This record gives sequence, C-alpha cells and structure tokens, in this order.
Amino acid sequence: MAEELAFARKASGLVRGLSMRDCLGMGIAFIAPLYSIWFIEQVGLGLYPRANVPIAILISVVTVGWAAPVVWGILGSTMPRSGGEYVYNSRIIHPAIAMGASFAMIAAGFYWAIFNASMFASPSLAMLGQYMGWTGFADYVGTNAGAFTLSVIAMLGGLLLVIFGMNVFHKLAWIAIGVMCGGVAILDIALTFTSKADFISNWNAQAAEHGSLTYDAFLAAAGTAAGGAMPTSWTWSDTLGITAGVYMIFVWTFALNYIGGEVKRPDKVMIKAHILSLGIPVALCLWAFLALGRIMDFAFLRAAAFQDFNGSVEGYALPYPPHVMSLAYVASGASPIIALVASLTFAITMVWLCGVELIVIQRGMFAWGMDRMGPKWFTSINARTASPIGMYLFAAAISVFLIAGYWYLFPSVLTGVVAGGMQVCSGILLTAIAGIVLVYRKKVKHIWDSSPFHEWKFLGIPVLAIGGIVYLGYTIALLWFAFGDPNTRDITGRKAIILVAVWVAGMLWYLLWKLVSRRQGVDVAKLTYSELPPE
Repeated sequence: MAEELAFARKASGLVRGLSMRDCLGMGIAFIAPLYSIWFIEQVGLGLYPRANVPIAILISVVTVGWAAPVVWGILGSTMPRSGGEYVYNSRIIHPAIAMGASFAMIAAGFYWAIFNASMFASPSLAMLGQYMGWTGFADYVGTNAGAFTLSVIAMLGGLLLVIFGMNVFHKLAWIAIGVMCGGVAILDIALTFTSKADFISNWNAQAAEHGSLTYDAFLAAAGTAAGGAMPTSWTWSDTLGITAGVYMIFVWTFALNYIGGEVKRPDKVMIKAHILSLGIPVALCLWAFLALGRIMDFAFLRAAAFQDFNGSVEGYALPYPPHVMSLAYVASGASPIIALVASLTFAITMVWLCGVELIVIQRGMFAWGMDRMGPKWFTSINARTASPIGMYLFAAAISVFLIAGYWYLFPSVLTGVVAGGMQVCSGILLTAIAGIVLVYRKKVKHIWDSSPFHEWKFLGIPVLAIGGIVYLGYTIALLWFAFGDPNTRDITGRKAIILVAVWVAGMLWYLLWKLVSRRQGVDVAKLTYSELPPE
C-alpha cells in the first residue's frame, strides 16, 4: 500500500528527445554572451578596476573552464534526470541539505527572473531611446510604470518560449544563438575596426553634442569621483578578484542539467555539450575586451566601468551609461545600426533568460514532486506538449508579483547581487563537493560504479574527483572575492541573512513533507532516496 501511495515513482512524462546539437544550442544560449560581457565590465571592473580581464578569462578557462563541465557533465550522465543539482546532492550528500540548496537555487532563479525582466526595460530598450534621441520613450522606460509594464512583457515573452515544450524551445535556441552571438560579433567588429584616435574623436563629438565631458575631462572627473586617479596598470590581486564577474560566462551551462531527463544519450552528450558550449561565448568575450583595450586607455575603460556601476561622475551628461554597448556605439560613430543591434540583442537576451529561469524553477520543483517533497501537481505534465504548462504559469505568476514588488512594494529586499551568491553558495559549491564525495562514499558506490565515467582516471585518481577539487577551489576563491573582500562585503555581505533564511526554509520544507509522507505510510528514506526518480 505504501508503495502505491508513492506517486513519485510513476514515469515523469518528460520525453528524451534532445540531441547533442540541441543541447549544444541551448548551452550556448544559456550563457547569453552580451549579458556576461556587460556584467564583467560593469560589476567586475566596477569593483576591481586594476584587473586584467583577458588574463582573468584565461585563468578561468584553464581552471573552471574544464572543471565545471567535468563535474556537471559526469553527474548529469551518471544520474540523467531532470532537476539539476537537487537530484545529485539528495542521493550523494543528504536530502535535507539538498533541499536547502535547491530552495536557494530556486529563490535565486526568481531573483534572476526579476532582474532579467527589468533589464528588458533598462538598459535594453532604454538605450535604444537614448541612442536614437527618443526622449519621450526613454523617459517612459525610466518611470516605474513603464519599467514595470516592459518587465511584465519580457516575462510573458519568456513564458511563451517555454510553455509549448522543449521540442519548440530547442528549435528557438538556435535562433536565439544567431541573435545573441551574432549581435555580439557585430559589436566586437565595431570595436575592432576603430582606431584609438577615431574613438577619442567620436567620444568628443558625442560630448560636444550633449554638453558632456571630453575624453580627457571624463577621465579626470572619474578619478575625482573615485577619490583617486583611475589605475593605469593591472595587478594580480584585482585580476584574481574579477573572477567575481568573469564566472558569469563559465557557469550558466549548469542549466543543461535541469533538463537532463530529456536528453537522448546523456552518457555521450552531457559532458561534451558542457565543454563545447563555452567556446563561442568565451571567444566573443575575450575578443570584446581585447578590442576595448586597443582603442582606449586602460584608465578610460575603468572610468567608464566606474560611471556605469556608480553613476557619480560629475559633469557626465551623455544620455546613455558608458557600458560596453555604448562604447561600441561611440566607436561606430553613433551608427543607428549599432544602436539597434546593441539594444535588440540585449532585449532578446533578457527575454530568453526569463524563459531559462522558468525552466530552472519548474524543473527544480518538479524534482521535488517526484521525490514526494511537494504536492502532486508539481509533477503534472501536459501529455500533448510534454510540457509542465501549469507549473510554468505558476512560476510566471510569482515572478510577475515579484516584479511588482521590485518596482513598487519592497525594492530594498530585491536589490543587490544576492542571487549570484545564493547560486554559488548552494548549487555550485555543493555540487563540487558532491562530485568529490560520489567517488569515495561507500553508500553511493553503486551509483558511481554504474557511471559511464567511473574508469576515467588521471594518475590513478578519478577525473570527477580532480574536477570537483579544482571546481571547489575556484568556487571558494570566488566566494571570498564576492563576499569577504573589502571591495564587495558591504554590497553582498549584508544580504547574507537572506541566504540563511532560504536554506532554513528549504530544510524545514523537507521535514514537513517527510512527515506528510510518513503519515501516509511512506518512508521516503527507503522508497524515494534509495533510487533515482524514474524517467
């Protein structure tokens, strides 16, 4: 009778229809190169102005660039189910800990959904109005009403991308790649085919048109605002510190593991898709910063990042922030084509990422339901589309409510960079540990022995363990630079209580549903966590 009550043991209803090509497309699109480049410039250089970005990218390539794909790829092949890190951590470490981490990952998913939707308004469409001189439109985007309306439109756009199932979504992924990667390539070309003299001349022309600071005056004013001259050379400390920004272009392929139950040959696809997905986005990012370093002074790019991050340079009057998109726009001589490419690439990227977050949120909660850690409707799949339509609507509705809160009700709770911290502390850190533990813990030896990669060794050590150690070391360093370093602790440290509260809520959720199952005559420890969820 107890086993009959364990509804979580039924087939999932998801369909294994994704090929290597499909996963590669979604992996590249999940990274969203333009957003990653902008984040590195604004947040990374805003906090660590003495960083050498190309070197920081190469350091990440030779560390997390292979370690993360190894850990996520091997775990996804060993336990090929949808739900991401929750599935692995609940079997390898402990279900209560896994639930705390998964709660944090899903909370972070909602945070990112809010931010991505809001960035559809600004900077995406706001910059179009600013570049084109559409002051009425730009002013409207800058109001709460305008930003809220556009944010909701972005979220609904993301919902439409996913609600018809993965068969539609994976086809749209290649269109998204064409726009997101093609748009960045065009901006990189604009930066590449401009000389330093032409860039300075173009900047000064824009400054004269808008009554703003010339190239040299802006550089001096930024130093005054920062309390000291902008740096003219890089240091190793800041170069290592900017991993708190560079990681954005290396970690997002973990979203592939949330759809692991829909991959045709996970043993052959998962690890390859993770590795290959990084190639194009990393190349585009490296190209962008090499081009930026060629056409402007080291100090000037740091001044631009300072203004973009802080907005406090007195006398700066250009109608747009000096982020990487604007620098490409200036480099092109204020070309309306570059204006359209920059704005629409960023806007489409944000809508796409809204869809990605809905997938991550739903698949995480779906995995809970499959383990009796939530109501039965968490596992509801529409038979015609093989899509969890109801859960997507549920997640989108919560996101719209939070978007309203972001613009009108409780903005202080929803601001800051706590989302990234939640994911690093929870999903990334714990999954790195799980990769190491799987190799050596006797309780899960049967899982590791069944892995197609259990014989992969280097100098007698399982490759998964080596990757997990490198990934863990990178993550610990990242956490220090994101939370402990003096440059960041005042920004992120004060929000740490949110992370603790979400973890506690997740563990209490586990205990609640364990009690519910026990009253129904089901021992989840024996019937659920002793096996993987069905396909």
